[in-house]
Amino acid sequence: MAQQIPEPLLIPYRALGFGGARPYLFLHVTGLNGLGRMIPGLIDSGADSSVLPAGYAPLLGYGRTDLDRVEGSQVGGSVTLLRATTPSTACVPEFRELAFEIAPFFVHGCQHALWGRADLMRHFDITISERRQECILVPAEGAT
Repeated sequence: MAQQIPEPLLIPYRALGFGGARPYLFLHVTGLNGLGRMIPGLIDSGADSSVLPAGYAPLLGYGRTDLDRVEGSQVGGSVTLLRATTPSTACVPEFRELAFEIAPFFVHGCQHALWGRADLMRHFDITISERRQECILVPAEGAT
């Protein structure tokens, strides 16, 4: 029997209080402590990896021994990142069966999550239409 391919997911831009409507996506992230959380984040093709505000680290069960301190760069200059050494598990709620690993970077002063290329975009083909104020997620071939 052929495996059923999920339909593309159309996500309208949302205004979440960070400067108007933008391509936000909610991911369900299950941390090292086994607790799951819905986390809103901006789909960001310019982010090499996913980034979360530092306050999420303890909520997801990450302690000092689970994080490596590294220096990174951003538009405004250099930044200190706390890199998760053990991944969490994430999924788009509409595609729960397509769980994937996410090893986020945690950043002090970060206002909201950024979903980047190293995890979310390896599992979904994403089209962002600024003109239509929407994005489309399609599970990548072989992700089902």
